Amino acid sequence: MPGKSTIKHKTCRALGVNLIGSPRAALTLSKRPNRPGQHGANRRQKISPFGEQLQETQKLKYFYGVSAKQLRRYYKKASMSRMQTNIALVQQLETRLDNMVYRMGFAGTLRAARQMVVHRHLMVNGKSVNKPGYQVNPGDVVQLRDKSKKIERYKDWFNFFEQQLNYISRDPAKMSASLVQLPEREEIPILVEDHLVVEYMAR
Repeated sequence: MPGKSTIKHKTCRALGVNLIGSPRAALTLSKRPNRPGQHGANRRQKISPFGEQLQETQKLKYFYGVSAKQLRRYYKKASMSRMQTNIALVQQLETRLDNMVYRMGFAGTLRAARQMVVHRHLMVNGKSVNKPGYQVNPGDVVQLRDKSKKIERYKDWFNFFEQQLNYISRDPAKMSASLVQLPEREEIPILVEDHLVVEYMAR
């Protein structure tokens, strides 16, 4: 029976994007760019508008590790925003705590970042938070707990996985990072046609 890693890599190949930020997934895509399956090389045919909307929606879900139900909730909230729905949607997902922990370089993958949050290795503004979907706001400071700072693996990760994004500021001495401002859409490093996601969700 295939493991979770194999399934995720197949999903990346099916959608043609490294959705999980994994070096192994990137290597898999470079070596095997076609869709999985016996006839993968011949399955890049043009898809319908609905198929495109569905594909982009799947990409967005996988990029942020959210379920269809969760994405629907984010969409409803974004649709009530004063800004464009697609931008508000992506900003909400980008500033989830688990994703911020990943972007800030506390972990090398979103999955590892989520586990760190769930196991209370991190604090937000000095308070322990274990909810991956906690919304991080501009000015919030995310920091490793004192006990967690002593774990060599976490120290190595923070030193190695910096992503250098304009909307994130890091303090290596304190092993902390903060969200400086809400990111502009063009600053968010995901390859998704999010306007198609909104079209799909609005059906």
